[in-house]
Amino acid sequence: MRVLHLAPPADRPDRLTAHSFIDEEIVALRAAGVRCVTLSPAAPATLAERAGATAFAMRHAARLPASALRSARETLHAARIEHAAAQLIRDDAIDLVHSHFGWPAGFGGALAAADAGVPLVASLRGMDLLTAPEIGYGLRRDPAYDAAIAQLVRAADRTLYATEYMRARGIATGAPASRAIVVRKGVDLQRFRPPADRAVAQAAIGVSGPMILAVGALSPRKNLRLVLDALAPLRDRPWTFVIVGEGAERNRLVAHASAAGIGDRVRFAGPIGRADIGRYFAAADLFVHAAVMEAAGNVILEALAAGCPIVCTDAGGPTEYVSDGATGFVVAPGDADAMTQRIRQVLASPALRCAMANAARASAERDFAYARMIGDLVGIYADLVMSPLRSLHAGVISGR
Repeated sequence: MRVLHLAPPADRPDRLTAHSFIDEEIVALRAAGVRCVTLSPAAPATLAERAGATAFAMRHAARLPASALRSARETLHAARIEHAAAQLIRDDAIDLVHSHFGWPAGFGGALAAADAGVPLVASLRGMDLLTAPEIGYGLRRDPAYDAAIAQLVRAADRTLYATEYMRARGIATGAPASRAIVVRKGVDLQRFRPPADRAVAQAAIGVSGPMILAVGALSPRKNLRLVLDALAPLRDRPWTFVIVGEGAERNRLVAHASAAGIGDRVRFAGPIGRADIGRYFAAADLFVHAAVMEAAGNVILEALAAGCPIVCTDAGGPTEYVSDGATGFVVAPGDADAMTQRIRQVLASPALRCAMANAARASAERDFAYARMIGDLVGIYADLVMSPLRSLHAGVISGR
């Protein structure tokens, strides 16, 4: 089975896409026997390519929303990618297209799959469906993208979501419920695992416990200021807060920690590569996640697998992975006082930390093994590619 993955392109030669978690899925799918293909980064368009893309767009004009037509330059760029994808499907005998984040420009392979007559699977990941205009979040703030993504979820043979929270938003956007499927995330249980000795793991990264960890982009959506506000009342207790990640909020967070009187207790570790990030989870006594909006959160699963109790906000998807009172605690978004109370509760009780750590690892092993997620994806691919109705794909199955 040959599958073309359409995802935001990599900006480094050692990457398949712009997102490491998509790269890891592709590698695992290949190990499971799926022949995965990605588009090479686009070089500057030649005149012939521009002409081909224009003709392709005109051929599919009925599938282009009016708002996309008003954004001619972006639409032509997306049409060029869709045209290249359609050609690759034919040249490489691709059986199925799997797009991620609606790339390109919200079309997500819909034009290419229709042109070549192959099934389309669209994974909706977060920023492609969710919006929070007050913090400048969400691709659907662009009317052209919004219209394109609405057409994508209606046209795709399957739309995939990591949580019921996201599935509900997909359906609200127009995805037929019968074709909208939740594929819960998986985690590498070998890369992320409890340490034999947490104190030794902490020493290995230059920290002495208790250690509190946050991992993610330093952005308003991740709302790390809330964690700093929650930790300020606990300055009389021993702890170190390690923040892994980078982003535009870094300087403001440094200043905020200093103003809260905990600047010397907060360590900004910067970006940590995938080969080393497991060491940070293994060293943590507590993982915190304070997002104001979250589709699911890969880091939530990584904390579970590392046997790390979690305090997170009820920001959408995370509550489908964290069992309140068992593997961690869930608080309302923006409620610093509630987060303070839960952090204090976990830090004050070694017995509670141990019980939650064991429950977290058991949850990861039971529900979130990476092989289960890959098996789910392969099953979806096979259902579409091997369907006895495949010959009717261009009409009945996709409703095109």
